[in-house]
Amino acid sequence: MRTLASSLLSLEFDRSSVTRVRHLVMVSAQEAGLKGVVLEDYVLAVHEAVTNAVRYGSPPRGIAMWRETGTLVCEITDQGPGIPDEVLEREEPATRFDFGGRGLWLMDRLADRVVRTGADGTVIRLSVRLPS
Repeated sequence: MRTLASSLLSLEFDRSSVTRVRHLVMVSAQEAGLKGVVLEDYVLAVHEAVTNAVRYGSPPRGIAMWRETGTLVCEITDQGPGIPDEVLEREEPATRFDFGGRGLWLMDRLADRVVRTGADGTVIRLSVRLPS
């Protein structure tokens, strides 16, 4: 369960703040103890989720990051129409000629991902083990 003391980041965002959000995620993940390739991979996974929320979701869009026992968790939310089942079930990325279609696939390779989606919006939760 998330507690106020373990909260690292919590804010709403829009298209104009994507770069700022990526920077805040980087700083928050570093403060939580991530570094090197694990840090870079996690920031990229979160950035993909934020970008998807801006591209396909509807306001309000939010991001929250916190520590749970031995884990860093980031949750990205939007109030869009949800992610179609065929996109969620795709096991391979889109072809190199498609525009987009790699975000969820990439998130799965860079972090542990849980998705709740439907007509009232989407929640993507990305987590990674913190170094001991």
